[in-house]
Amino acid sequence: MVKYVLMLFEVHQPYRLRTGFTNGLLNEVANLNYGGLQDLLFNSRLNEEILRKVSSRCYIPATKLLINSLREFNGFHKVNFSFSGTLLEQLINHMPEVVELFKELVYLELAEVVAEPYYHSLVSLYDDPSEFTYQVMKQVRNIQELFNTKVAAFVNTEMIYNELIAEVVRDLGFNAVFTEGVDRILNGRSPNHVYSASCGIKVLTRNYRLSDDIAFRFSNKSWDQYPLFADKYVDWLLRSPGDLIVIAMDYETFGEHHSADTGIFDFLAHLFKLMAKEGIQALSVSEAISLFDPVDSFKVPVDETISWADVEKDLSAWLGSEEQRTIFNRHKSLLKLLKDLGDDELIRIWRYLSTSDHLYYMSSKGGASGEVHRYFSPYGPPTNAYCLLSAALTVLELSILRPQIR
Repeated sequence: MVKYVLMLFEVHQPYRLRTGFTNGLLNEVANLNYGGLQDLLFNSRLNEEILRKVSSRCYIPATKLLINSLREFNGFHKVNFSFSGTLLEQLINHMPEVVELFKELVYLELAEVVAEPYYHSLVSLYDDPSEFTYQVMKQVRNIQELFNTKVAAFVNTEMIYNELIAEVVRDLGFNAVFTEGVDRILNGRSPNHVYSASCGIKVLTRNYRLSDDIAFRFSNKSWDQYPLFADKYVDWLLRSPGDLIVIAMDYETFGEHHSADTGIFDFLAHLFKLMAKEGIQALSVSEAISLFDPVDSFKVPVDETISWADVEKDLSAWLGSEEQRTIFNRHKSLLKLLKDLGDDELIRIWRYLSTSDHLYYMSSKGGASGEVHRYFSPYGPPTNAYCLLSAALTVLELSILRPQIR
């Protein structure tokens, strides 16, 4: 019977592209002043609107709830957060009060911050780990400066994971890495244990069934377990075998993906109370790392790379089509050119375009996975996302060729 859970909330917002920049593209780029690429390419108005909406629906009420609820238990319950750098940038610029709420959680030692790539990108898939290392350490420094705290664990973009990624993360000094508890890798074993990679770093595997019961199924009236109340969920936790249940999901689950009128906030508040009543403790990742030793190895070869996305739990959410792979490789090929050019502004724009969401919006999957892709995309059909990202890369290419822009 499990007596420990680890709750991890992913908080991320991308810089979405501006649809109108493709009109008269060549003239726009030719006449562009230095430093104006961000305004040309990205939809600052839409990004701010979405940020304010999600903050009012999720970030503010959910974080206030966590502060009030967790303080009742005198350190017995803690939660964990992973923030993208692009999200924190936008909050600092437009909703600094949200940052202060997150900082209060950390200051009160009610939450621990987990590192991820600053730009929530796919650069961990590159043969050369230098850009991956740069983006990870940029976010580590960002966390240390903003929250005045050390970082012990790492979660990659969308929990993308393989043995080489684990090795790089180990070499960067992390003590543990999160990933998906994929059935084909576990091969009959429970995700509710701590495992180890071949390089020795501890691996914390998400229980995707129990996580998705909240993240995806909570307000689904056709689900055979609807409605989901906290007492039922705690009973499921108690009946689960193993040592530690990792429950991880997008933080936007609370109030945005499931609106307040579904009862999602009441569920969260009651969950902590009922867990405490049954002696189930919510741990910080540092507590989990110190408490549990690995029970077995968790080996994921590079050619079997996993993620938490879609039913396939592989890379197909971003690289499943020829169009996605073409754009991915085209984007990757520009990095060396930009670094040779030595233009920090263009490299920064390139990094904003490395955010995984841009390729995610291009997915043409059907079924339940396709519905999720379409829910998140601001562009409509995946062909629109392809054309926009392709045009944005053209802007970078023209910027390299045209000295007057620089």
